[in-house]
Amino acid sequence: MIQPLRSLHRRTFLTLAIVLPAILLAGLGARRPRPAEGTVAMPASAYLTRKADNLWKVHAIRSDFYGDREHPQQTRLLLTPAQDFGEPDLLLYWSNSEPQENALPPDARLLGPFTPHAPFALPQSDHAPNGHLVLYSLAHRTIVDSATLENLP
Repeated sequence: MIQPLRSLHRRTFLTLAIVLPAILLAGLGARRPRPAEGTVAMPASAYLTRKADNLWKVHAIRSDFYGDREHPQQTRLLLTPAQDFGEPDLLLYWSNSEPQENALPPDARLLGPFTPHAPFALPQSDHAPNGHLVLYSLAHRTIVDSATLENLP
């Protein structure tokens, strides 16, 4: 009675040793490709209007502001941190009011997930060229850093 069961188990495990890697490889091959970081490109009509290295309160982040010849009201922002933050799930927000403590202001608008060297389009505002950028860690639910922008180009 034991011998037939051992033979069945041996054949089953041999079959699984061949089928499972084949299923894994088929699954990896069927995945949709993920876009690489930084795939959003700056438009060809963009030009540098302002550079700033000391806008952020806590971290050293170079902030480059770009105008657009085709869309004069549009301002784009390119952020380049000096080093990795070590914070998970960073999101970049724009707000007209300054953040208090570790809470996002009620008027904060999400610009997108923070990706170094990726351009962000700042909200167009006719009445106030001033505002605040806020780096927020979704995982920790805390503000990592903020910057005050005045007289945007």
